Amino acid sequence: MRRMPSPLALFLLAPLIGEYLLGNIPLGNVWSLVSFVPTALLYGGGAVLIREVAVRASGGWAMAFLLALAYGLIEEGLVTQSLFNLNYLGLGLGSYGVVPGLGISIPWTIYVLSIHSVWSIFVPIVLVETLYGLDRRPWLRPRGLVLNAVLYVVGALLLFAAMYTNETNARFLLGPGQLAGTLVLVALLIAAAFATRTVHLGRTTRRAWPPAALTAFALAAGSALFLVFEFGPDRKALPESLTLVAVLALLAVVGAVLIVNARTAGWSHRHVLALAAGAVLTYCWVGFMVQITQYGFHLVPTIAQVVLVAGALALLSRARLPIRSGAGMESRHGVPQKEDSEGPDRRMP
Repeated sequence: MRRMPSPLALFLLAPLIGEYLLGNIPLGNVWSLVSFVPTALLYGGGAVLIREVAVRASGGWAMAFLLALAYGLIEEGLVTQSLFNLNYLGLGLGSYGVVPGLGISIPWTIYVLSIHSVWSIFVPIVLVETLYGLDRRPWLRPRGLVLNAVLYVVGALLLFAAMYTNETNARFLLGPGQLAGTLVLVALLIAAAFATRTVHLGRTTRRAWPPAALTAFALAAGSALFLVFEFGPDRKALPESLTLVAVLALLAVVGAVLIVNARTAGWSHRHVLALAAGAVLTYCWVGFMVQITQYGFHLVPTIAQVVLVAGALALLSRARLPIRSGAGMESRHGVPQKEDSEGPDRRMP
C-alpha cells in the first residue's frame, strides 16, 4: 500500500473497511464493483477531507473523531436520511426504540453514527497515518483539497439519489425541522472539534492500559455493539428498554475508558493504533454475520470476505512496524507527528 500516494491509500481504504469488510456490500457480483465508485467518493473523500482539515488546524485525535461524528451525521441525517426514515430500506426502524416527537430510533442512531465515525473514518485515518510514518503534514495542496471536497460532494449526491429513488424508501425526504436540527448539530460538532485545539486534559501519573489490553477492549466493545443491535432492532429478541440501557451503558464505559487512558502520561500513538486494531478485528468477524444475515450464505461472497479479512490482518501486522521501530512523536495536542525534515515536499497537487 505504501507504494501509492497516502491520500489515495486513505481514499481506497475508507470504503473497503467501512462497507466491504463490514459485509454490507458483499463482493462477488458486478453491482458490488460498480457501487465502489460512489462509496469511495463519499467515504474516501470524507476521510481525506477530515484528515487534511485536522492536520491544517493542528488538531489532535479528538478533533478528528468529532469531525468523523459530524460526517456520520451528514451521511445518515442528510444524505441517506436513515435517521428519520422509519422504514429505511425496509429495516423496520419505526418499530423499535423510536422517540415520539423526534421521529428517530435511538438504537439505530447510536449504532449507525458509531460505525461511521469509528470504522468508516477514524480507523482508516489511524491506519494510513501509521503506515506512512506518522507524517502530520498536509498531504494535499489547496487545489487537491478542493478537488477532494468536490468528489466528496459528488459521492454524497450520488448516494442521496440512489436512496431517494429506491422503491423501499418511497422518495422519503426529511422535514424542515429535522433538516434544521441536523444542520445545527453538524455545526455544533464542527465547532466542538475546533474547540479541542485549546482543551488540554490534565495528565495523571497512572499508566495507560497496555496496547494489547486496549485492543481486546475495543474488540469486546465493538462486538457488544453489533450483538446488541443484532438481537435488538434486527431480531427483536431484546426489549426496547433493555437495548437502550445496553447501548447507553456501552457508550458510557467506552467514554470512561478512553478519557482515563488518554489522560495518562504515557499515552501515545501506540495506544490509538491498538484501539483501531481492535475495531478492525471486530469487523473481521462481524462482516460474516452481517453478510449472511442480510443476504444468506453464498460461496463466492464468503470467499471474498475471507480474502478481505486476510488483507485486514496483513494490514494490521504491517501497521505495527513503524510503531515498534519508535517512529513518531507526540505534539503539544497529543497528536503523533514526525519531526520536520528537509526532504522533498510530498504533498499532492
